[in-house]
Amino acid sequence: MIDNHYDILGIKRDAKQLQIKKAYHKLALKWHPDKNREQRAFALDQFHRINEAYHTLSKQELKMIYDHQLSQYESIESIKNLINLLRQNDSMDQNNDFDYSYDNLLSEEEQELLRQFKRRINEPCIQKKIRKFH
Repeated sequence: MIDNHYDILGIKRDAKQLQIKKAYHKLALKWHPDKNREQRAFALDQFHRINEAYHTLSKQELKMIYDHQLSQYESIESIKNLINLLRQNDSMDQNNDFDYSYDNLLSEEEQELLRQFKRRINEPCIQKKIRKFH
């Protein structure tokens, strides 16, 4: 898992530059290694992470690139989680039918999308791509 610069600074993705700057200053003061002599190594690590997050989010071009990469990463993580869920479901249900124990969690449309995804995930070309990632 990658460090989420927004989480590090404790801000939302739609934070304005002034909010980013304020969050940075607050955390930089809190975790400055000179102020945390008893936890110097941990404070230094936090301080570096805070500086990296601020450096990236304070520059508009870097922020745009970072936001795009973060969205891609989150999409990939969601797909991996769904694949793991399907694998668990497959191990419980050898008929490859949808496990209706998810009824209370998913809408009808979501259930249908999951069924379609499950059928598609078993196609040989998709299986080959999945194996590439593992």
